[in-house]
Amino acid sequence: MIVEDEMLIAETIRSILVRGGYSNILLAENVTEALTLLDVSEIELVITDIALGEGRTGIDLGELLHTKYKIPFLYITSHASAEIVGKAKHTHPGAYIIKPFKKEDVLVAVELAMFKADAIPEEAGELIVKEGRTMVRIFHNDIKWIEADGNYASIYLLNNKRSVIRQSLSTLQEQLPESDFIRIHKSYLVNRKYINQVKAGAIYIGQREFPVGRSYQHIVVNLFR
Repeated sequence: MIVEDEMLIAETIRSILVRGGYSNILLAENVTEALTLLDVSEIELVITDIALGEGRTGIDLGELLHTKYKIPFLYITSHASAEIVGKAKHTHPGAYIIKPFKKEDVLVAVELAMFKADAIPEEAGELIVKEGRTMVRIFHNDIKWIEADGNYASIYLLNNKRSVIRQSLSTLQEQLPESDFIRIHKSYLVNRKYINQVKAGAIYIGQREFPVGRSYQHIVVNLFR
């Protein structure tokens, strides 16, 4: 089911899914319509926009999908405030589709959400990503830092390996614990436990120096206090 108050976007997503091999796709314009369909239909996955006009939001629906219906879901979102993102991630979405999106973004997000729902329950401290055509589990403790690379992100690991995935840095940040991972720059998200040195305008992980963006200086200043 797609829950979206802009019908052009809903029909675009439905068309992408149909061409991707999915069928029997229902549409709802708001939370009330979505709940009606949930009560009378067998739905395997819900794609819901966070902003649904007036009334209840996609986050309200996500909370119900997680706690009451136990149905996997993912969010469609644009650039949201920190408050909205914080509320969204605590409802445990399976993935995110970031506007503006491409066909591949939708299909990858759906596949990821379905994989997470069908897999053995995820242990604490794991991140599930799609690398090429393969789903990969990465332990949080194995991640040293993540670097934005255009439409992709490079995850640098303890074993000196690198995993390149098609996800934005902001989306990955939403899926990782705030207590361990901090944004220090528009291009870098780092695991704070591997930071061994902090200087004016920079932090170090091993011998690697990372610049600290001006808007992130206050976060870094408080690291070792």
